[in-house]
Amino acid sequence: MSDRLVSVEQQRDGRVFVVTYSRTVDGHRLIDGVPSVVTDVSDAMLLGEAVVAGLQRSSEGKLPARDTREFPPDADFLAWVGAPSFAHYAKGVKSVSVWAANGQGENLTSVEVTPEANGGPRKGFTPIDGEVAALHSPSAMELGQAVQAALSTATA
Repeated sequence: MSDRLVSVEQQRDGRVFVVTYSRTVDGHRLIDGVPSVVTDVSDAMLLGEAVVAGLQRSSEGKLPARDTREFPPDADFLAWVGAPSFAHYAKGVKSVSVWAANGQGENLTSVEVTPEANGGPRKGFTPIDGEVAALHSPSAMELGQAVQAALSTATA
């Protein structure tokens, strides 16, 4: 069994970035590639399919170890969004973390969807206590609906 992690981040303009995190060979989690972009958050199926794809990508392999002081984990992401810093990027963004464990094959058996509070540059995104939605073997539609509900609770 392996675990998977994505961050679903609703931008000020309404677009949603599904940011995949994968483990390095030394055990750290780093942003893995360019996020997928969902333009219509009201389409639960489309949102859920993007989250499932991000979760599947999260465990496909191990990223090489790297010195994060010399090569910051968010540098490529910030260049992609055109932001000078993560604090600048995160201003006005709502975030939801989606953690999943898979069973046999690509089946997601245990999924937690957690809305986060945007604590600004000092605190970053932090889980909102008591707001975790636990799902068992959700369909893409169910997962999309849970993420939509969590985004409505998340703070920007």
